[in-house]
Amino acid sequence: MKKFIFLFLTVFTVLTLFSQQKNGVSFFDANANLTFKLNENFEFGNTNGEPFFVPSEILLRFGIGYEYKKKIALSFNTGFEYHFDYFIGTIPTYFTFQYNLWTKGNDAFYMLCNTGRLWRLAERFSDGNYRGLGIGWRFESGSALNTTFKIIYHQKKIKNFENGSYDNISLGIGFTIF
Repeated sequence: MKKFIFLFLTVFTVLTLFSQQKNGVSFFDANANLTFKLNENFEFGNTNGEPFFVPSEILLRFGIGYEYKKKIALSFNTGFEYHFDYFIGTIPTYFTFQYNLWTKGNDAFYMLCNTGRLWRLAERFSDGNYRGLGIGWRFESGSALNTTFKIIYHQKKIKNFENGSYDNISLGIGFTIF
């Protein structure tokens, strides 16, 4: 299966590079996501100054990809994640499949699916698998630099972790350069 995927991507790349008509465009993508959780010390009606939501994780990510006919985009991404509660730092490497539900110019409302690996920076936990599913909006700016906003559900499977999985939802802002 790996050989087939590699062969398919190689043929697709060669045909695209030498074609007369360009149906797509390559891009660079960078995002900063923040995950929030409910504050355990928050009490309704109590004015102790505790916020309702507290940040639990920061995700810094960047990638390169190719958008085909303003409808489908594939990209390879990497970055850095830090989980405040567990003091875990990881480096994710993953592929993103993006399907644009609606486009107008460089504006796009899309859904995305991520799949890949998590590489640990500490010995306490093993490497894990990463999956993500979300929606996003890319705003046209009139230049090559376009702002993006994303809401993504993350599922991280890590052996020897509390229940074998770390699930959360993040809000992200970033940019895409075409």
